[in-house]
Amino acid sequence: MLRRLILLLAALVAAGLLLPAAPAAAEEKSCYTKAVKAPDGSIHYELVCVGTTPGTPGTPGGGQPEDCGQDEVTPGPGDGAYFCSGGRPCAYTTNVVPLAMPATEPPEGQEWKVLICHNGGTYTKEWVLTNGTRPRPLIVQAEEAYGNLAAPTGVVRHSPDVRGIVGLPTWLWLAPGSFGALQGSSAEGLVAVAEPGRTTWTTGDGGSLTCQGGGTPYGSPGAGCTHTYRRAAARYDGTVTRTWAVHYEVNGATVDIPGAPATLTAATAWALGVAEAQVVTGD
Repeated sequence: MLRRLILLLAALVAAGLLLPAAPAAAEEKSCYTKAVKAPDGSIHYELVCVGTTPGTPGTPGGGQPEDCGQDEVTPGPGDGAYFCSGGRPCAYTTNVVPLAMPATEPPEGQEWKVLICHNGGTYTKEWVLTNGTRPRPLIVQAEEAYGNLAAPTGVVRHSPDVRGIVGLPTWLWLAPGSFGALQGSSAEGLVAVAEPGRTTWTTGDGGSLTCQGGGTPYGSPGAGCTHTYRRAAARYDGTVTRTWAVHYEVNGATVDIPGAPATLTAATAWALGVAEAQVVTGD
């Protein structure tokens, strides 16, 4: 009887009707360190992990983030963001009770953290070694701070204010608030400072000029940012490009970061019609 059963199973396997169970896909975990600014302005770091299982994208277990109910857990005091670990929702927490502190120092570049994991209505806590919370490289912080520089909308003013006159200098300048100092910060507190530099104007008739700052209103002392049109036209379309010089500071002290962006530019379109004007004189 046993011999017949063995022969039947062998025949089913050979026919492809009975296949041996495939080994379960091993869980993979992708982790990164995220800098987080607290309401009091202090910076701390959280290790964020996303569990995945290898396979074909678009199918269950096909490289998509694992769903272990991590979004359904209400974080307790001190808990960070929850992620999947071993099929359970887990998080790093600063609430170590009732655990005692580890008796050994962590290896260089690592640190002890408490991992809390939920399983139904119960949870476990344990000390685990992590790769630490080292600040990101300065160049990465600089790129983030630079990306947080927000140039305001450029508003162009000119005189004559309605229509330019052939042969008469047209004064060009930016409205207040269009070209001031800017600041942007990284999560760690590195500050990108943008100082107004120059404006470059195209005038629509093939002309261009570069002025320090945003120009000055008509009638201001000193030389203005001016252009003289030689031909009349219903409309000349021009642009003004503002250029800021950018440097980086930590606690108010300037730091040199090789490779960090050193200028910020923003372009604004503007238009002006130009007319002929005749001057009549008499004795």
